[in-house]
Amino acid sequence: MNNISVAAFVEQAIARGGKRLISVPNMVSELRLAKPDCEHTDDELAHLITVIAINKGCDLSFMRPKGFDAVDW
Repeated sequence: MNNISVAAFVEQAIARGGKRLISVPNMVSELRLAKPDCEHTDDELAHLITVIAINKGCDLSFMRPKGFDAVDW
């Protein structure tokens, strides 16, 4: 996973489930787990995810699901 770019990871994550609704906070958390040495801030990752998801025709959610435990970075 460390040899894949952040943008490529996001592209794959969006394509993998065929999801039309993307939870931006969840995807940031997923990316952090998969690529813990990522140098980007959460805001930068959220922006990248947003741009890619919109270009793929996905809807976006910026809310965490009820009961979601935020990871303390």
